[in-house]
Amino acid sequence: MTAVNPTIQVAIIGCGNIGAGVSNYSAAVRPGSHADAYRLRDDVEIVGLLETSTERQVYLEKEYPGVPIFESIEALFAVASPDIVSIASPTQFHAEHVLAVAAYAPKAILCEKPLAYTQEDGEKMVATCKEKGIKLFVNHQRHFDPLLQKWAGKLHNGLLGNLYQGNAYYYNGLFNNGTHLVDILRIFCGEVVSVSGVYNERTSNNGELDKNIDGELIFESGLRVTLHSLSKNYGFFGFSLFGDDGMLSVQNLGFEVAYRKKIDNKNFPGFFELSQDAVIEGKPRSMIQATIDHVIAVVRDGISSYGTGEDALAVLTTLLAIERSAKEKEKNV
Repeated sequence: MTAVNPTIQVAIIGCGNIGAGVSNYSAAVRPGSHADAYRLRDDVEIVGLLETSTERQVYLEKEYPGVPIFESIEALFAVASPDIVSIASPTQFHAEHVLAVAAYAPKAILCEKPLAYTQEDGEKMVATCKEKGIKLFVNHQRHFDPLLQKWAGKLHNGLLGNLYQGNAYYYNGLFNNGTHLVDILRIFCGEVVSVSGVYNERTSNNGELDKNIDGELIFESGLRVTLHSLSKNYGFFGFSLFGDDGMLSVQNLGFEVAYRKKIDNKNFPGFFELSQDAVIEGKPRSMIQATIDHVIAVVRDGISSYGTGEDALAVLTTLLAIERSAKEKEKNV
């Protein structure tokens, strides 16, 4: 007799667009939120939504009928024992909410990105979950995407030969979208060993809390990647990497990968060019579904984890180093 997989119980803390939105995502990329991704699985039961906004509660009652709505973590855990808790509250509350949830020892916590705004908070979140045996994940969505993982593997297997130069673009704040960029660059390029940064007032739109910063990342291999910021909701996010044997680009917000091989130049003997016949793979799709699927597989099937709190802490360390560099340059102007 085939064993039936047990139902995984989940709860979501913070039910804005990324927590529980539906209509703000097109059919091509839906689900785009934690709650919607969970409920599209037959083996998951949402046992609680935590939201303090009365206006948002009205929306949740219509979109997620029958799902209990709570206004505090204590009230949620008084009546439910979720296996997985998604935390999609604003970043400044991530540490508080992860630590509060950790006291109830669910099997896993999936926190929105970035992990935190400070090194101290990030380290405490990771250490507390490790101490209590809780799997901590952070929703850097591209980290979990099978297509991007496949091409990162090709790169590590020598697709481009030695990497030496790259450029990358993001928008809407270093800690907001820049964290996605640094995370996926680590997947493709390895560990960052040195950074520099400078504020870009022309492209910044998130106020003093999260300005755009341009800069440079240097990786263990010696690869240098320049970091460029763009204005609000510009919609251009991705990077290109150049190696001895060609170029690889992650483009269209990460939905597409393009590979161009280095070939002999037809017009100038002894020189080279990139093939005009690019290999392009990918299309708009839900990336959060891959995140949710991985977290559930870890909890239910015991597969190896990736996209963990430790990964996110390494990203946070890099972001904070870029910010420190920018602040030092600003101070010395």
